[in-house]
Amino acid sequence: MFRPLLALLLAATVGHANYADDAYAATFKLYNSALSGTCSLYRRPAPDNAVYLVTTQHQLEGSKGDSCQLVLREPQADGSYKRNDFKVVTRIDGKPTWVKHPKFDLAVLRLATPPTGTFSTLPTSAIANDERLKAAQPSVGSSLLLFTFPRGVESIRQGFPVARLAVFAQPPLLSSEAYPTFQADFPASAGDSGGPGVIADPNGKPLIVGMCFQRLNHDEKVTTEMTTTTVKHPLNMGTFIHGRYLLEAIELAAKQ
Repeated sequence: MFRPLLALLLAATVGHANYADDAYAATFKLYNSALSGTCSLYRRPAPDNAVYLVTTQHQLEGSKGDSCQLVLREPQADGSYKRNDFKVVTRIDGKPTWVKHPKFDLAVLRLATPPTGTFSTLPTSAIANDERLKAAQPSVGSSLLLFTFPRGVESIRQGFPVARLAVFAQPPLLSSEAYPTFQADFPASAGDSGGPGVIADPNGKPLIVGMCFQRLNHDEKVTTEMTTTTVKHPLNMGTFIHGRYLLEAIELAAKQ
């Protein structure tokens, strides 16, 4: 029998969840008055006790003010969940508190004091470097899952993300140094940025193959007698940054 993704246990109690449940539980909504996006949370090996929030640079850069809300999900005794918005400081005296990857639309915010409340994280060992990706053997046309908040939509109003099914639109095992991003076919929309793409590793655990950061469009220039405008035609595809660069950004943030 198929066990729905929403019937997950959070990290404090999970012992039997599958790879999708684990990655789903570590995906969260991040918002303020000018931001409605997706992020995921990771931990480095001990003795580092910090939590690392991973999302896109353009979302944090475009946010207003000095903070955002991280939407945590608190399980209740009756089986329901309650929203628990946790304030995340994004700027101090106008200066960003996050670390930007020097080459890509990727940002990491180190939370030295972990959020209060119940939440899940993934270990950084769940992020694919070249060796882990090769061991999982994904191929062009094979599927991956993406967890996001498309246009801010929550699958359940207490802050649960939406599960999206995608396929690799190009060979995923090409050199990630030569080809640092890859494309996947799915109905991409605003709000998908920051969402983790996940497959199962050889042991059935989650493997984060990358992070979605861009929706692909075909731009058509239309010229009339009075004006020229650009019409964007969605291609139902998204672009991901390879996991190895998420690892690089987290290490940069750890040194902050």
